[in-house]
Amino acid sequence: MRQWLILAGLLMTLAEPCLADDFADDETEITWMLAEFPPLSITGPILQGQGYADRQVQFLIAHLPQFHHVTTNVTASRAWHDIGSRDAVCTVAAAKLPDRERLGVFSARGFLGALNEVVVRTDHLAAFAPFRDKSGAIDLTRLAADSHLTGGYTDSASYGPAIDAFIRDEHRKTPLQMTPHMRMPLLLLDKGRIDFTFGYYMEITYYRKINDLDNIYTALPTTPEPVRQDGFVVCSNRPTGRKAIAAVDALLASDEMMAAFIEPLRDWYSPADFEAAQKAARTGH
Repeated sequence: MRQWLILAGLLMTLAEPCLADDFADDETEITWMLAEFPPLSITGPILQGQGYADRQVQFLIAHLPQFHHVTTNVTASRAWHDIGSRDAVCTVAAAKLPDRERLGVFSARGFLGALNEVVVRTDHLAAFAPFRDKSGAIDLTRLAADSHLTGGYTDSASYGPAIDAFIRDEHRKTPLQMTPHMRMPLLLLDKGRIDFTFGYYMEITYYRKINDLDNIYTALPTTPEPVRQDGFVVCSNRPTGRKAIAAVDALLASDEMMAAFIEPLRDWYSPADFEAAQKAARTGH
């Protein structure tokens, strides 16, 4: 009996370093949170996993084998909450904004973002004629003075400085309906509950692909012309998150790797925007 007790004690002693090693491995796990927002991330059933952020994460997972990777789809609000409140959470295609920089640490290089526009139903386009300039762009100042049209937006996204300022304008007469989910404004527009929303032309491209839509939506540029917001990788500003960003920076320091990282944009950007993104990646701007 005594011999069995001694043997059990030795086994327990030998097992202790293994437990410590297992814990160390757990510390290198990265959770990639992707906002449920096609075509950034597509949960299916059509084109599942073919969003540009989906494929960018797949690229990073393939090239960062020193981490154990987990992916999950969440709301944008949940992603930012977790990035700011715990370690080892990352996302991609994130605009770098002051409030977000307080939550996470961003990659050194980003990709050229597309511009947000005013999205309307094509059959309701005539109602926006009074607010369009000679180029066809929506004058946000004129639109803000109108009280007849209702817009929609989500508080979990940034639409760029000009549109964000329109949304926050205390003197704006145009009523706006806020929704917490990034996909909701376009659904409300589809049902006729709002007259316009803000978004990327890539969203329209996506819905045309899956629903075989024929120009149901029209995206109108805005004036003043918005500033493009680049898309970055961002992780929790804690030890493992900073370690992950350092690895991402080392990987994307190569122009060849950066070009491969932005390749998924080709399927969703216009040819002109994709060419501009490629040029920006080559020049590092």
